[in-house]
Amino acid sequence: MTMSAAAGQSSPDAAEIIAAHLTRASYEELPADVVAHTKICILDTLACIYAGTWTDEVRAVADIVLEQGGRATSTLIGSGSRKVPAVSATFVNAASVHQYDFDDTHDRAVCHPTSTSLAPALALAEQRGGVSGRELITAIALGNDITSRVAMAIGGRLDDYPWFRAPVVGLFGATAAAMKMLRGTAEQHRHALGLALPMNGGTLASLHQGGSSVRSIRDGLSYRNGVLAAELAARGVRGDAGVFDGPYGFYKVFFRGEYDRDQLIDGLGTRFETARVSLKPWPAIRHLHRSLTAVLDVMAKANLVFDDIVEVAVHIGESTRRLCKTAVRGDIPAKRMDLLSTLGFVIGAAIRHRGVPLMLYRDTALADDVIETAMPKVRWVLDERLSGPATFENAHVEIKTRDGHVHVGECSVALGHPDHPMSLDQRHRKFRECAMAARNPPSSARVDDIVATIDRLEQLENTASLSRLLA
Repeated sequence: MTMSAAAGQSSPDAAEIIAAHLTRASYEELPADVVAHTKICILDTLACIYAGTWTDEVRAVADIVLEQGGRATSTLIGSGSRKVPAVSATFVNAASVHQYDFDDTHDRAVCHPTSTSLAPALALAEQRGGVSGRELITAIALGNDITSRVAMAIGGRLDDYPWFRAPVVGLFGATAAAMKMLRGTAEQHRHALGLALPMNGGTLASLHQGGSSVRSIRDGLSYRNGVLAAELAARGVRGDAGVFDGPYGFYKVFFRGEYDRDQLIDGLGTRFETARVSLKPWPAIRHLHRSLTAVLDVMAKANLVFDDIVEVAVHIGESTRRLCKTAVRGDIPAKRMDLLSTLGFVIGAAIRHRGVPLMLYRDTALADDVIETAMPKVRWVLDERLSGPATFENAHVEIKTRDGHVHVGECSVALGHPDHPMSLDQRHRKFRECAMAARNPPSSARVDDIVATIDRLEQLENTASLSRLLA
């Protein structure tokens, strides 16, 4: 259903309802599966942050905040114990998380939930001090739920609007997690959401035009504002009213008023979208993960290697058509973000390596090999049967081999989805691979300690011990 601004005025703005919920919500009210999945997402997002610290973009952001200085309260992850104010730490750590498009995703909502909540919550937990693991889990679980709900309420697909959905919806989850970490009142939560609204923005330009660093650091640009909004509200600064339902509210301004209010507020405190967040097994845009799952399943079942394959036909619908781009030698490292969302390159990497290695986006020779030897074997076929209202389309692939066989694979639930989860070993291998790819990689023993600490996070009386491990 479409909710008009006028109809929204007959009841409290959704921001007021959400603010009251965030104030009341506690760890004890979180279902066991939500707690368990939140911890899984925390470890996975830390992996993405570690890997992202390697890039020049993140180094530039870190240099800026270090030059600006301020109270040394919050850790820059993987930096060797360097600390800055919470808002600055969030800028750097959140800027790191999407450098390889490896961060978790809510497949239905089309957003990156833990990218929004983890960096603000960690930074403010350390700045505030004395925060338990249960408090941290609660802030992140609630932030993820709000981000997902704000996104799920939007009508249509990602490309139906000019805004980059992940950061513009994620700012509200970041603000919720930040204000929860500050133990805000309902009034402070409401004002924080109202202060976040005018700081929101981000278009699809960086996804479709190429050559931009914006997509890689967008989370830092956005979610530092969640911390700023929360800290301002905590000091009595007032935000705008009508954040979601008002005539100048989020949905009216950003999404033509085309939204379902029920998706936003129904079941608050009883239904947590946090448990429906998907992990990414491969560094690539989520649009391609069903095709990747289908291709790699076929290769595993038929025991195929690269030299066996003559051609891979990837059937796509309208939502994936814009990912059918070209690539040339030398595109890595400068066009890393573009290749992460290039169908031919990503599928080519999968058949070349039986996976998509993270180092592919750093090593020019590795990338050029995929571009020269594997991409020519990949073609796309527009298949109207796969087009529909969802942004992420089902996959149909056909792999032709040298012996004349055509192996067909289909996928409607990508690996990493809660209904098709990664194994414990796969999750831990991803964390270790990403941590070892950091600019300042932790020791193997420290990696083990981080994994063990997250596993028992709800038992921590003080998350300062986690922050020390992440330094």
